[in-house]
Amino acid sequence: MKKYTISTCCIFLIMLSTSLSSQDDYWLNKVSNYTMNSSITDDSLYTILSNWTQHKQPDSTGVIITYYNQINDTLNAPYVLYIPPNYDPVRKTPLLIYLHGGVSTREFYPIEEDFMKQNYFIPYAEEHTWLMLFPFGNIDTSWWDLSGVHNVQTQIRALKTMYNIDDDRIYMTGFSDGGSGSFFISMTTPDDFASFYPLNGFLSVGSLVTGKPAFIANLRNRRVNAINTDLDGLYPARRMRLVMNLALQAGANLLYKKYLGIGHDFDYAPKEIPIMIKNMENQPRDIFQPILYWETWTFEYGKCDWLEIVEIDSTMTKKFWQLEYQTQLPDNRISFGFYPDDDFEYDGIMVYNLVDGETTAKQMGLQQNDLIIAMDGVPINSLEEMDSLKAFKQRGDSVSLTVKRFEEEVTLYGKFPDTTYYDAITYSKPSGAVQAKYFGNEFVIETSRVKKLAIYLHPDMVNFDNSVKVTINNEVVFDDYVAIDREFMVDNFLRNRDRTALWAKKLEFEL
Repeated sequence: MKKYTISTCCIFLIMLSTSLSSQDDYWLNKVSNYTMNSSITDDSLYTILSNWTQHKQPDSTGVIITYYNQINDTLNAPYVLYIPPNYDPVRKTPLLIYLHGGVSTREFYPIEEDFMKQNYFIPYAEEHTWLMLFPFGNIDTSWWDLSGVHNVQTQIRALKTMYNIDDDRIYMTGFSDGGSGSFFISMTTPDDFASFYPLNGFLSVGSLVTGKPAFIANLRNRRVNAINTDLDGLYPARRMRLVMNLALQAGANLLYKKYLGIGHDFDYAPKEIPIMIKNMENQPRDIFQPILYWETWTFEYGKCDWLEIVEIDSTMTKKFWQLEYQTQLPDNRISFGFYPDDDFEYDGIMVYNLVDGETTAKQMGLQQNDLIIAMDGVPINSLEEMDSLKAFKQRGDSVSLTVKRFEEEVTLYGKFPDTTYYDAITYSKPSGAVQAKYFGNEFVIETSRVKKLAIYLHPDMVNFDNSVKVTINNEVVFDDYVAIDREFMVDNFLRNRDRTALWAKKLEFEL
C-alpha cells in the first residue's frame, strides 16, 4: 500500500512527559484577570471571551508533539498533535482528529514517528495549515466508552488553551474502530465537531459492544460522510448499506459511498481524501441551527448545541414520533473463534486461547497451544494464508484443521454455522427525546419521556433586548426578558474553551 511522506518539512517527534497543566494555569489566570474585574461589564466580557486570542507562538512548527492526559491514578493516555509549518497563533486554525483502529488492546499503541509520517492526512494538513490530533485509545478508553469519549473531549479542550483552534472547524475521522468511534461520537457528543467522516467502520459497533443504546436519529444534527468497501471482511458495504438506509429513514444528514475491489484497507485514500478535505472546508459547524432532534438514555449524552436533556422519566408514555429504528443484519462472517499467539515466530499458527461462547473452534475440539499447520489439507504458515483459504468459505461449509498437539498431528473436523441475524441497533435502556425549533425569540419544544430539559441562549442566536418565549408541549412555560448570566457564561467558557459556543444564559425547565 502506498504511503505518503512529507516533502516540504522535516517532521520530528517531541516527547513531553508532562501535561499541559502549566499552560492551563497561565490560561486560567488570564481569563480570571478579566472575569474578576468588576469594571468590565457583562456585555464587554462577552465580547472579550468570544474574541479570545491569548495563544503563544510554539517553540517549533512542522513537528509532532506527544502529550498525556492523566485519566486516573494509574491511567495516563497519550495523544499526539501535528503542528503544520505555517501555523500562526494569530489565526484561527482548523483541527482534524483521526481515531485509530484496534482499541480492544490492553496497552496503548506505541507512538512511533513513522506511523505519524505515513498517515495519509498529514500532507493535506501541511498543505492547508491544519492542526491534527491523534488520540490513542485502549480497552479502558475505547471510542465508545464514556471514559474514552471524555478523554478525547479533554484533549480538545487542553489543546485550545495552547493553540488557536477554530471552534467551528473541528472535524473527526478514523478507520475501522476509528470509523465506528466517529459514528458513536456523532450520535452521542457532537457539540465540538463540524462534521464526521467514518471510514470502514460500523455505525452500531459502540452500542453493540457496550450493550447500551445509541440513537441514529441524532445523526440529523451533524453531517456524516461515511465510506465502506465491498471486500471488507469485517464491515462489507453490502451489510453496512442496510444500516445506512436505516439512518436515512431516521432523517440522518448522511452521505454514503462505497469502493469496489478493496478489503479492510484505506487504498482509496489518494482519491477520497481531497474530496473529504474540500467537504470539510465547506462545512463549518452551525451551533445555531433552528431545528434539533435529540434522544438519550443518560444525561451524560444529553446535550446537543442549544438543547439539553437533563433528566428522563421512563414511566412516561413514549410519544408516537419517538421511534425505534431497527433492521436485521446477517452475521455471515467466517471465523473459527480463537486468539493466535502473536509472539510465536515460527511456521504455523499457535493457538493462544479460544473465544468465549459457541464457536467453530470449540465444536472442532481445537485446544490452547495447538499449532495449526493446515486447513482442508492445504499447508498454512500464517494467519494471512488461513485468511486466503477462508475467503472461499461460506456459512454452513465443512472445514478441517490439521494441528500439531504434543508432537502428534491431529486432524479436526467441523462446520461453520449457518448464517444468523441480529439487531443492528441496541435498545437496552429507556430513553427520552426532544424535538425543538426556534424562530426569532420563540422556542417551540415537544418532549417524549423527558422530566427536565434546558435550552442555552447566545446573543448571536436571540435578541436579548426582546423577550424570549418558550412553549413546551403546547404550554407557554416562559415569556420574559433575559440577560447575560456572567457566572454561567464564564463557567461554560472555562469548561468548554469554546469561543463560538459561548452560551450566555441557561433556562432550565422541569416538566
